[in-house]
Amino acid sequence: MLMGILLRGVVIVAVILACATGLIAAFGLLVAADYFAFATILPPVFAALAAAGTALVFCVLAIIIGKLVLAGLGRRARRSVPSRVAAAIGELFGRELGDLADRHPARAIGLALVAGLAVGASPGLRRALFAFLRR
Repeated sequence: MLMGILLRGVVIVAVILACATGLIAAFGLLVAADYFAFATILPPVFAALAAAGTALVFCVLAIIIGKLVLAGLGRRARRSVPSRVAAAIGELFGRELGDLADRHPARAIGLALVAGLAVGASPGLRRALFAFLRR
């Protein structure tokens, strides 16, 4: 079992390294093609600078796009974790409170009335409850 997992890990790393090597080679050939295209209209020194500048612009664009994508994923992940925790807590306590209310209906109605009066009468408690629910 452990040997199979280790073997899968080695294969995955080998595939990732092969793909990375291929992408680096392709990027190098793209820069070379860019140089030859610039060399037809510019002296060799300026063609090399233009090709390097093009490669740097491509890298900066890749970094900016990567940061934007990661920022979007981070916001989505931050939203989803609290909602999953709240759902689990609500499910757990919801069952317990439902069973308790079924066993003691008069007390449940009385407690709901008192809680409603407290939230309705106290603006501070109402703001605190809304702030808690917004998180």
